Amino acid sequence: MQNLQVLIDMLTKGRKLHISILDLNGILNTPSTRICFENVIHSKRFCDIAKSTEKGYRTCLHCKSLANTQAITFKKPFCGHCIYGIYEAAMPVIIGEKVAAIVYVGNAITDIDKTYCRIGKACRYTNVDRQQLYEQTKECEYLHDADELLKIAEIVGDYITMLYVKESKVSTSMHWLVFALKEYAERMYCSNPTLKDLSVIYHKNEKYMGRLFIKEMNVSFHEYCLLLKLQKAEALLLGTKEKIIDIALECGFDNISYFNKAFKKRYGMSPSEYIISKRGK
Repeated sequence: MQNLQVLIDMLTKGRKLHISILDLNGILNTPSTRICFENVIHSKRFCDIAKSTEKGYRTCLHCKSLANTQAITFKKPFCGHCIYGIYEAAMPVIIGEKVAAIVYVGNAITDIDKTYCRIGKACRYTNVDRQQLYEQTKECEYLHDADELLKIAEIVGDYITMLYVKESKVSTSMHWLVFALKEYAERMYCSNPTLKDLSVIYHKNEKYMGRLFIKEMNVSFHEYCLLLKLQKAEALLLGTKEKIIDIALECGFDNISYFNKAFKKRYGMSPSEYIISKRGK
């Protein structure tokens, strides 16, 4: 059998649909079920714009939490519109009696007028640039048959189950949840992810996640993200001629004083001193 990523790529080839899979039990932690990070999160540009303000981000996070809770609680597939009018299907993947993952198929529009209306109302609340979202609807999939998303989600869900049952389980040194958190941090550290936000997504206890991460990584999740940000900043300081304040912002620091303090604590000198020291060699 082909691996899961091949199926996802085939189902979305030539289309603007997006398939993402929320792993709740380590079901994607096998060679045949492992997928690209872009299919772990909502990575489409429309969603990125919708989350570009604090209210927008919190609103999207709340909506996703509600959808996850519905899938986990009722264990049944469902469809619906997000607050911005984008249509999506959700399919719980049940292994034994538990929901091991949730397949989401979205980035679709069923009625453009209703979507425009929802965008307008949502943006008044979230302060997101509505014109950008209006423009981005051109990059969404227009559907004539809304049930098509459920059919696609069912295909992916069934395939995940078959692969998981068939494949021999390989014991790994890292807990699947720590692996997921580590990957999320390495891809999204500039967005300042927090364990509190991720606990909402993964439906796990925040303190449990924090203890597990420290146990296996020997640093807290926050410290790990900070390390990644500082390493990125160091590379930019030495490899570009960008201003220090621009580099700090690019790496997710919204406070230049905190950036200078954190950088000096790790490297023993301020960013400006570090540049002079390294370039002078």
